Amino acid sequence: MRKVVCYIRVSTEEQASHGHSIEAQQHMLRDYAQGHDLEIVEEFVEHRSAYKRGRPGYERMLKYLPRHRSVTAVLCYKIDRLARNLKDYSELDEMVGVSIISATEALPDNATGKLIGTVQAAFSRYSSAQLGERVRDVLTTRAQHGKWPAPAPVGYDDAAGRPLITPNPVMAPIVRRVFEIYAHEDISLSQLVIVARDLGLRTRNGGSLGKAALHKLLQHPIYYGAIRWKGILYPGKHEPLISKGLFDLVQERLKSGSSPLTKRSFPYRGILTCGYCGCNITASRAKKRYTYYHCTHGRGSCDQPYIREEALSDLLLPVVEGLHMSEDLVRALLECMYERHKDEIERREKELEALQKEEERLRTRRDMAYEDKLDGKITEARWLDMERRWSSDAQGLHHRIVLLGEENEPAVDEVQETFELLQRAPRLYLEQTHEERARLLKTLLSNCVLKGGSAEPVYKKPFDLVAEGHVSGNWLPGEDSNLQPFG
Repeated sequence: MRKVVCYIRVSTEEQASHGHSIEAQQHMLRDYAQGHDLEIVEEFVEHRSAYKRGRPGYERMLKYLPRHRSVTAVLCYKIDRLARNLKDYSELDEMVGVSIISATEALPDNATGKLIGTVQAAFSRYSSAQLGERVRDVLTTRAQHGKWPAPAPVGYDDAAGRPLITPNPVMAPIVRRVFEIYAHEDISLSQLVIVARDLGLRTRNGGSLGKAALHKLLQHPIYYGAIRWKGILYPGKHEPLISKGLFDLVQERLKSGSSPLTKRSFPYRGILTCGYCGCNITASRAKKRYTYYHCTHGRGSCDQPYIREEALSDLLLPVVEGLHMSEDLVRALLECMYERHKDEIERREKELEALQKEEERLRTRRDMAYEDKLDGKITEARWLDMERRWSSDAQGLHHRIVLLGEENEPAVDEVQETFELLQRAPRLYLEQTHEERARLLKTLLSNCVLKGGSAEPVYKKPFDLVAEGHVSGNWLPGEDSNLQPFG
């Protein structure tokens, strides 16, 4: 009998008592283990979101597994119960000798299943991020209606039940005075920091403002009545502290000498590492026209040659081509996913129907037993004994029915978009600017090692599996792609 551990998670205490409850997952996983010849030797239960790292129960499980080599798998209700960020998921997925079994997601027991499962884990994070996007949409709507959507900046108080931020009676006059001093007096920004501190200008937490924070304050259009949100200016409905004319004077002063220099844009910086010494690859401009990428020489002299931005861009094209998927490959993978999707729906419908029939049968038996008790055919003690047993069975059935009803289908459409992106990636790369090419590379790569005239990519998940399958061809769906638990 194969030994496994269970990982059971709910995001909040409220969720623990509704829907995907701890008890419901325990019932499901124990039944699954019994039916698949698995022995559960340990259960790890957690009330914590899986979107960010740092879950204590998950960390305990990761420490437990290497010390108990007889355990060869982690059993979970769904992949998204296990992890909603790829770092946690990858740490477990790459653990030698330990596989992952999802009790409700039948994935092919081969590299195709591994690819699909990893993509599914990636889109679990995507689903979590959607909530954040909805919050950001609400904040943007507030800005569009002239209401400041964030904590009040220095000089204002939060709405606190009122629709608009209001001037703070102590800080608002000081903010106004700081603008006037910088616009009309011969003073540097560093000197203004001291003056503002002496005037009593303080942050929301009571601290004084440094040079960078004061520079940011002087550029904030909120003070003349506008709201800048996500790079767009909206007319605000709050009371301004200064005039637009005074604000413009301050911006001219900042541009004329006090504002920091804007850094030049080097799009490929941040994704390249030197293959000779391990330092980062940085960039510089020569003759104000040409951009060269080179080693930072952080560890002394290095053999890495300088390379022009145009040549580097061409050198990185094979990195994108390494993920290219032909139309036939995309179609084959999608057919596999859609077929599994259809089978999963049919499985759920059949299981739900069977559970509902069992629930009805149990209800009928309880009613009949209750009538027998009333008629004196069975004793009160006998009836209570049966009722306790049936009540426990009914609760387990109810939990399983609730779980089936709340299961979310894999985001097949989003996965299709990812596959189709990889199909078009090389052509897109050739048609784009350096900035757009760099954004595409940063989507696909966690790092790229540059050594002379070669570039060795380190792909992010799940793209690393695509690259591996592209080389070996072993991940393509075939006749042996039987739907099995993901392991």
